Amino acid sequence: MLLSDFDGTLAEFDVDPAVPRIRSDARAALVVLSSLSDLSLGLVSGRRVADLAQRVALPREVYMAGLHGLEIAVAERHWQHEAVAKAEDAVTALTEVLAVALADVQECRIETKGASVAVHVRGVPRAARAEVLVRADAVAEPWLGPTRLRRLVGADVHEYLPAAGWTKGDAVRWIAHDVERRTGQAPWVAYFGDDLTDEDAFRAADLSVVVGRRASGARYRLEAPADVATALVDLAVSTASEASW
Repeated sequence: MLLSDFDGTLAEFDVDPAVPRIRSDARAALVVLSSLSDLSLGLVSGRRVADLAQRVALPREVYMAGLHGLEIAVAERHWQHEAVAKAEDAVTALTEVLAVALADVQECRIETKGASVAVHVRGVPRAARAEVLVRADAVAEPWLGPTRLRRLVGADVHEYLPAAGWTKGDAVRWIAHDVERRTGQAPWVAYFGDDLTDEDAFRAADLSVVVGRRASGARYRLEAPADVATALVDLAVSTASEASW
């Protein structure tokens, strides 16, 4: 079972979260890998499933886990954690307040996902990023709690999402269980990711690969999405027939 994060792993980062698209070489390799009968493929992302699926355009048999694993889709099936629907009103209200409170911060991007809202500071001058995120946390404080929203810290982003005890690691285990149910065999799991939120997924995998230079519990390291694409192409070439490639 091969799973990967999207932003910063299969796609280059951009200050605008609406911009990133999967690298063409990575996508070509994933299309080949998705056709293999003995490999299950999936993406695990902070993006919503619909957004993720549109950006990668992979076969529907590929697992798509969105919102940090709070929703998972494959083929005709779609699972969603019960906390997602309960959080939508709080997210709407918080999004409006954040937009006003941070309106003076140039290049600060507020991304709403319906059931979560993220404050991106990648485009903010480095010296000011921490202060902006502290301001965002202060604004979000009234909405945080065990039955409302929780804060998730990523690379140059704070996201406020349903306060469910569910991580990307849980999504990896959900997918692995589904693969075992479907095939009768427990899968061996490899996971590629770059973000702090991928650490839970690394712990749920047999082989873990972090992308970038930050400290990580992953077993292996690649420098950039270009290296991930090269690894996927090598894997596709080595496992697929020459005709299918």
